[in-house]
Amino acid sequence: MLKNYQLQLVTVLLMTLTVMAKSSILSDTVERITHRGELRLGAVRTEDSDKKTTSTLSMGGRVSLSTKPIYGINATATLFTTNPLFGKKSEGMFLSSDERGYSIVGESYLEANFGKNIIKVGRQILDTPYADSDDIGMIPNSFEGYSLVNQDIEDSTIVLALLDRWSGVDAPLPERFTKIQESGDAFFSAGFIYEGLANTTLQAWHYKLDNVNFNYAEIGYGTERFNIALQYTDQDNSNVAYGLSVGGEMEGLSLHMAYNRVDGMVSNGFGGGPFFTSSEDHTIAEVTDQEAIAYGAEYLVSPKITVALSHSNFDKGEYETDYLASFEVNKNHTLDIIYSDMYDDGNMVRFFANYQF
Repeated sequence: MLKNYQLQLVTVLLMTLTVMAKSSILSDTVERITHRGELRLGAVRTEDSDKKTTSTLSMGGRVSLSTKPIYGINATATLFTTNPLFGKKSEGMFLSSDERGYSIVGESYLEANFGKNIIKVGRQILDTPYADSDDIGMIPNSFEGYSLVNQDIEDSTIVLALLDRWSGVDAPLPERFTKIQESGDAFFSAGFIYEGLANTTLQAWHYKLDNVNFNYAEIGYGTERFNIALQYTDQDNSNVAYGLSVGGEMEGLSLHMAYNRVDGMVSNGFGGGPFFTSSEDHTIAEVTDQEAIAYGAEYLVSPKITVALSHSNFDKGEYETDYLASFEVNKNHTLDIIYSDMYDDGNMVRFFANYQF
């Protein structure tokens, strides 16, 4: 796995590539070092079942630097940061485990491109059914390990990953990379995605953990006006979930409905989970033999303004209704507000102002 000395080696190689890029021998390369970033102002306020309120106002974002490929290898590093403002730091969703601001190098990897293969070694962001970024706060989840994406088979993508540490919004200690499993062992993930059928996507995933294996399969069919998808997952075979999602769109209005059933108890994994009925906060996970139905609508008010409403009924938990609005100020600047009514579980409102550069 990616031990300390290996991580140090990745860091040294990254720095070496950067220095090489700045050398006079490769002076043209320095002009090709790319950067991207985002400034994010976030506000969150929650009210729990006892009417107790907490809130945080935070300024942060990310800055990423990438070198030009040298013999097919390039390096990327991304610094993430979140910093509470004006003493508003009682809600921990945007903060560290001890409710403080923090900064972390969430990405630090070498990337090798050869043929139709991409290999990454180091800290990286992944989005798979049971390991994903879940960017719902100030700093997303990121993972430490190895990944391979292969597209040698026509219309197909194979994803392999071996991961042992993570950090971010869903991690026990968001502010630093810690072991994913208590044993300290890495977990293995393999996925196969096929898009060779018209308007259809098939995907299957396997995750091998210490004491349990996760399997996930999904088939989706979609056109500009209609989409339907089925999902199935089992976690060590004794815990199973099924799902159906149906949606349609007409003249800027999108409607959707979804259903999930769990026999046993399932987990969201390392992120927000893949379930069709998931709301902004609640999912079907961590409850035995649960059913859920969700429905909602999204309307494009104008090319720059979108509003949405969704509602999820959980038969063994509190319902949730989410209200969302998004305004695209320009191609780099967006404003988003999300209000979640969780009924007897309380409520939560989040606001984000994002500026990308």
